[in-house]
Amino acid sequence: MLERLLWLTASVAGVGLLIVVARPLLDVAASTSTPDAEHVVLSEGLRVAVLNGAGEPQLAARMTRHARSLGLDVIREGNASSFGYIESVVVDRVGDMTQARAVAVLLGIPHTIQQIDDDAYRLEDVEVIIGHDHRRLRLLDHHEGR
Repeated sequence: MLERLLWLTASVAGVGLLIVVARPLLDVAASTSTPDAEHVVLSEGLRVAVLNGAGEPQLAARMTRHARSLGLDVIREGNASSFGYIESVVVDRVGDMTQARAVAVLLGIPHTIQQIDDDAYRLEDVEVIIGHDHRRLRLLDHHEGR
């Protein structure tokens, strides 16, 4: 019986210690959360490409209109390398993930990645690839009908 009481006391103390230690980490994670669209700051001259990765007709054109209405400078629209993108993604092409994340927040896209290449002819800083999840994410619902 005494062993069980000691074990229970040690367990409760251990959980309490874990909470005390983890609390600052949770506070830091909460304070570095993704900003909402109202607080997004974009660099002047940020150039964006919008690509259709789902194969739905006019998807890139519709997203381009929406992105421009939010103040993004879309310099290119078209089709992605394939129509097999399951998830929409914002791609940083120049090494500034802060701006890619800002575009993602503004458009409501949860995924960002970085893919920098040495393409001397690439003009855009950020690519937005619209995937098959665009309806589930409701990327265009607030702008126009389907």
